[in-house]
Amino acid sequence: MTPFKKYVNGNLYTASPLYDGYYDNDKFIMLFKDDYWFKLEILNIEMLSNKSYAPKVLTIDKENKKIIINWKNCNNINHLLNFNQPLPKDWKEQIKYILLDLENSDMYKINLYPHTFYVDHTTVRIIDLYGCLRKNVPIYQDDIDYILNDKDRFKFNNGILNIKETYDYTLKNNIGNWPEGIIDA
Repeated sequence: MTPFKKYVNGNLYTASPLYDGYYDNDKFIMLFKDDYWFKLEILNIEMLSNKSYAPKVLTIDKENKKIIINWKNCNNINHLLNFNQPLPKDWKEQIKYILLDLENSDMYKINLYPHTFYVDHTTVRIIDLYGCLRKNVPIYQDDIDYILNDKDRFKFNNGILNIKETYDYTLKNNIGNWPEGIIDA
């Protein structure tokens, strides 16, 4: 299996500090490093399971903190953009729909990076659902401080993440380096 990496300016980097990812032509495997993020991923998979953009989960192995997602005819958007490969004609609209649908549910994808989206045939889907945070569920700074890569981006009030403000900052500053016009704030 191929280790899952993301491209940044043509160079490969670790996609997530929270899990090791591997993929082949059939499946995408996420091996989580700790329970906190694994449980959040499972919770959000369950909450979003009826959505058209939810990943097609094949297996959740709680003992080994492993999630296996269907990856037949799938390609990561970060990889497609890096290699100037074709995307579905409406891929930008699908991403905007996903974000709007999450927002309408008071859920915000603060890990808004191209590598957290993929194309399944012609349908855009999301992975790394641990980054889809509900506005009314407290996320404590002490629980996530060790993974924060941009202290200016993450806004806290009394040690609790202000999810909406962090999301708005992410959109406004195009943290994922999306092509122009995709995530206009």
